[in-house]
Amino acid sequence: MVITKGNLSLNLGVFAVHADIQDDDRQCAWELYTELCTRLSLVGKSDDAECVNFDGEVLIESLNSVHSFFQEARGIMRKFPVGRLSKDEDKHLGLLINELMVGVLRPFLEKWQANYRHWWDAEANPKLPPFERQKLYPHYAELLEDWTNLRLLVREVMNILVHSYQLTSMHNSLS
Repeated sequence: MVITKGNLSLNLGVFAVHADIQDDDRQCAWELYTELCTRLSLVGKSDDAECVNFDGEVLIESLNSVHSFFQEARGIMRKFPVGRLSKDEDKHLGLLINELMVGVLRPFLEKWQANYRHWWDAEANPKLPPFERQKLYPHYAELLEDWTNLRLLVREVMNILVHSYQLTSMHNSLS
């Protein structure tokens, strides 16, 4: 199954859950879920079902948060190596993490992080308050549209983790 939002897509065909979930599987899923649901930059506000509300966010800081998730996700993958999780290596949770990083987050960051950072540091008026300043970014609407799609995909991943691993949902937007 491939989920597509805008120009971002997440291939879930590489991932499946077994009926006999082990404690290490659930712990790995919980650590990933916790990293995701506590990052506003990745999931948006819990009362915003469409992920379109960026009010109160300084986008340069949120981009840094998306980037720093890579380090955390790699740490989760190292902490729970394939030999410690489910017997079927083809369906290892690490594949889902990798697909999220490679198929969704990396394309988003490659498209936006350097361009926005350059504009913010070299072209934007530093005398303006951050919220006013960021709205003057020439590609602001397109950036937010892509970011909305990223957040919707991340919420799909969170939903899969909650239901597949019987986790307690901590995000109001999940069904």
